Amino acid sequence: MAIDRRQVLTFAAAASCASPAWAQAWPSRTIRIVVPFPAGGSADLSGRLLAEHLKSALGQSVIVESKLGAGGNIAAVEVARAEPDGHTLFIGTNGTQTINQSLYRQIPYDPAKDFAAIAMMWQAPHLLVVASSVPADSLSAFIAYARANPGSLNYGSSGVGSSTHLFGEMFKSRTGIDLTHLPYRGQGPALNDLVGGQIQAMFPIVPDVIAHVRAGNVRALALAAARPSTVLPELPLMPELGYPDLVAAAWVALYSPARTPSQVIERLRAEVTALLNNTAFVDRMKQVGVEIRAMAVDEFEIFTSQERARWAKTIAELKLRID
Repeated sequence: MAIDRRQVLTFAAAASCASPAWAQAWPSRTIRIVVPFPAGGSADLSGRLLAEHLKSALGQSVIVESKLGAGGNIAAVEVARAEPDGHTLFIGTNGTQTINQSLYRQIPYDPAKDFAAIAMMWQAPHLLVVASSVPADSLSAFIAYARANPGSLNYGSSGVGSSTHLFGEMFKSRTGIDLTHLPYRGQGPALNDLVGGQIQAMFPIVPDVIAHVRAGNVRALALAAARPSTVLPELPLMPELGYPDLVAAAWVALYSPARTPSQVIERLRAEVTALLNNTAFVDRMKQVGVEIRAMAVDEFEIFTSQERARWAKTIAELKLRID
């Protein structure tokens, strides 16, 4: 029986990444990696290192584009509406994929349905840091100091609805202390005021403050994590200090638009796995305070679902909402 040439081409396009025909079909042009944060941060760095790896592995140009605004929603909706052909990728975060759906009254995309999850890449826990002028060198001492001075201590965040704000409010709720929230236009200005002593505390993620901690400009008191950090292994954990619910981390994963061909997703997943096992990449990310966190596909799906439910509950408890 004669075989139709179109059937052969269709089969070749659907074959594994080892097939030369499939490799020629994708990628056929420049790949874009959209990042919802400005250049220079840890999410941007991981996107650029991934771009370098993919360029070498796939033999195609790969560029990184920062799309800022609305807590990452602008970047997310652009990718969600992109052609699902493997040429537009997204550095998704705990904000765009789990928090924003509950925090914003309405977002123009569905984080569970509009994206195909490729791979978890890394996470970075939140921590409590205080100005050097604060007379506290432990979590218990800081809580006691705050209780003795209700409402007189300020904590800064990178803006209303940011993870630094949400975790700060969670910390207040769980510890029963009264801190005044001062939102800033970004993490940098808030950290500058913390170093200068204009505010007393912050709840950043490790990479945002690691340089100041190492330099002794601010004092790190405790980590909001269930397991010790490989970056700050000496830092005590909030759950071990009597606050089991104080666990929160920013994380980054790679996504593509929903309905991206499974062969493309599997190739990308294999390349991300290779990158996460690259010693140079691991060491570079550790330098900036990031811990690699690879997960199997099923594990990542469960993790994301649990994160979405946990933040929805927390945001409802705190009565936080952004129009």
